[in-house]
Amino acid sequence: MKHLIALALIACLAASASADDKPEGKKKRAGNRDAGAWMAGNLGKTLEKVELTDEQKEKWNEAKKSFTAQVKDLREEGLTPELMKKRNDAQKEAREAGLKGKELAAKLNEGFSEEEQALFSKQQKAVRSLRASVAGMLTPEQMAALPEQARKQMTATKERGEGKGKGRGKGKGKKKDA
Repeated sequence: MKHLIALALIACLAASASADDKPEGKKKRAGNRDAGAWMAGNLGKTLEKVELTDEQKEKWNEAKKSFTAQVKDLREEGLTPELMKKRNDAQKEAREAGLKGKELAAKLNEGFSEEEQALFSKQQKAVRSLRASVAGMLTPEQMAALPEQARKQMTATKERGEGKGKGRGKGKGKKKDA
């Protein structure tokens, strides 16, 4: 479910950015020469609305470099723009059909191999990691100054607490109540 939400957020961010930032008369570049830079660039434009300190700018640049490196590695592993387009088309079709939750996730996985699904999962994890690092460096005042959609994405990432779980498991080595 987390992966599905992350993919939906990616699609929303990409759709809003491409609708707003596409100059008329310019042709789209063939392929993405700088893998992941488009998303980091869109997030960077959003961060321009808040005044980052020098320390925050440094952290942002480190997070951006890490993210673009991760996406570049995914591209080398086989996450092609064509594969992403196929996944986005499947998502759009499933949403138009009114699918949600597990049904939507199952529909999105149809037609993709386990390797491709693993690539999508890694990409979503990289996106969540980028958002978590940005959300962690912003002050509450800066978060409030973000546009509503970006604020929702950042607070959802921050609240989710990447990798911390919900504390409901017994954990390794803990004794079970009998």
